[in-house]
Amino acid sequence: MELEEKVQRSGEQLLQRMRQQTEQEVFEFVRELLTAAATERATALDDARQVADSERQTALREESARVRAEEQKVLEAALEAARQEAARTLVLRVDEVRDEAKRTIAAAPRTDEILGRLLDGVRRLDQVSRLTDVLDTLAELAGNEAPRAAVLTVQGDRVRGWRFVGFGPTLDDEARQIDLECGEAGIVGRAVVTGEASSVVSGPNGVPGDAEPAFTTLPSGVHALAVPVLVGGQVMAVVYGDDAERRPAPAWRESLEVLARHAGHCLEALTAVRTAQLAHRDVESLIPEDGGPTGPFDAAGAERPKPRA
Repeated sequence: MELEEKVQRSGEQLLQRMRQQTEQEVFEFVRELLTAAATERATALDDARQVADSERQTALREESARVRAEEQKVLEAALEAARQEAARTLVLRVDEVRDEAKRTIAAAPRTDEILGRLLDGVRRLDQVSRLTDVLDTLAELAGNEAPRAAVLTVQGDRVRGWRFVGFGPTLDDEARQIDLECGEAGIVGRAVVTGEASSVVSGPNGVPGDAEPAFTTLPSGVHALAVPVLVGGQVMAVVYGDDAERRPAPAWRESLEVLARHAGHCLEALTAVRTAQLAHRDVESLIPEDGGPTGPFDAAGAERPKPRA
């Protein structure tokens, strides 16, 4: 009995050891399987993630390339449309500039027209036979050149209005009421003092210094000119003109200077004629009425015989 029990216990112990060893090995085997499965699963997930990332990057690159291609097409189309529009606009602008140039050239007076107008003025001054008519004609001619014109006479250190054109009823009808010192007459006074033409352009802040004449105001951008009328080197009158109110005649400033100078020559000539007439009258008043012929010719024009010695 003891042997059987001993054998039985030994057998049970052996089975117990075998069972424990087997369980340990099975546990190790299962753990290895699970670890391998987890590693394989992680590897598969990494591979799948890399493939997905690669596919996503490829898709992004393809989409980016497609978008860039679409943008390039749109840009090229816009550039082509802009070039075509710019070409059309340029053609239209060139045509407009050409038409404007043609209109400007057609509207611009030729030199012969300016000279013809000026020659007519000179002839009118030459036909005048009185000093006062010279000033009236000069004012009228100046009014044809400039939108506003005036002739003022010089008396000592003062200037007095003679005739105004284009300033409105007040000045045009009451020209003789203008009586100014040269210092307050603006460029008119400067012309008197210097004996030379004086001009000014009104800026945004008005006329600089004391250049604006007291009988008018100059809007911004207006050109004004005062030209002296010289008689024997002395300033006897001043012609004033500006381009306010309306567009002046072409080369109006140059025309005013020519007319003023010629009017001075006409005044000199008429003054000389008047002086000669007065001198002739004085001489005639000294000759007796019955004094007989005073020259070597008789009344019939034949030469008188010389008395014999």
